Amino acid sequence: MDQSKLMPVIPRTPLGRPNFRFEIRPYDFSCVAGLYEAADESRKSVSPWMAWLHGDYSLQDAENWTVHAIYAWKAQTEYEFVIYDREDGKVTGSCGLNRMNAKDKVCNLGYWVRTSKTRLGAATQAASLLKEFGFGPLGLNRLEIVVAEGNHASRGVAKKAGAVYEGIQRNRLCVDERIYNAHMYALIKPATD
Repeated sequence: MDQSKLMPVIPRTPLGRPNFRFEIRPYDFSCVAGLYEAADESRKSVSPWMAWLHGDYSLQDAENWTVHAIYAWKAQTEYEFVIYDREDGKVTGSCGLNRMNAKDKVCNLGYWVRTSKTRLGAATQAASLLKEFGFGPLGLNRLEIVVAEGNHASRGVAKKAGAVYEGIQRNRLCVDERIYNAHMYALIKPATD
């Protein structure tokens, strides 16, 4: 059975909270230039952990990913968002829920933040909004945050987002042919009575 057909149809709307500096918005073509700018600025800090930010990453790559994100949402297989700073309107990074397992109601939660906006709470706020979205409209039970050994910033975000540490998974991630052990964190949907 096609797993994607088990996910609910979700409208593409921005997510935020009044007290949050950052909001997340589903990808659209207005984000492409800002997304490229954020990625280009962050090559040194993001590329060791994410293979998509390779040395030849271009504006066309940002546009291609945007097309992918829009169609994946329509296909109900991924829910990708752009992180925006409400103070200056800048693209701050990206986050999303992907690798959906609709049968078991589990998925991956991922994020990255541009270098000039790190340590401001963007990833933590984005993860919090994704958690609400995943446990609410999507009806998921478990959100996994998989962090390569050595990626201390991402581990910090997982902890601040309230994820529980579940241990090391050996040879879990491959980035540009480099294999990493990974720390597994999980957010679990609160039990309802």
